[in-house]
Amino acid sequence: ETLLGGPEAPSTAADAVEVPRLDIGASAGPGAFAGDESGRSHIALDAKWLRSLVPGDPVGLSMIRVEGDSMAPTLVAGDEILVDRGDAADRLRDGIYVLRLDDALLVKRIALNPASRRLSIGSDNPAYPSWPDCKPGAVEIVGRVVWTGRRIA
Repeated sequence: ETLLGGPEAPSTAADAVEVPRLDIGASAGPGAFAGDESGRSHIALDAKWLRSLVPGDPVGLSMIRVEGDSMAPTLVAGDEILVDRGDAADRLRDGIYVLRLDDALLVKRIALNPASRRLSIGSDNPAYPSWPDCKPGAVEIVGRVVWTGRRIA
């Protein structure tokens, strides 16, 4: 780490936060059924780095995978996304969110109309439809996507 500009003293386990990796996917397409949302494993992430991503307590973070291509090129199938469940409906603003519609989990871009407080829910891939005028209570906002990682093949 020192050769790459890192600190002389290595980080300790006390500097890490365990974030659950859930064995579910959020569909960037027609919808994925949530199923079992229990943690399949955990990933240890640096606490200081997490504080740079989320303003609140990292206890509401979880990592899930993207399924489908409706959010391409921003998010593609197989991407891992870090979701801040503490940043949901009560702090809603424009961004990418995980939503629950009936029993399906979706990852979509949300734009909030400041005058009417209604939502536009859309896909980044123009081949998929958008929902331009939704009541905020029509969908459950699970959390805001704050980071993504992807495997480089």
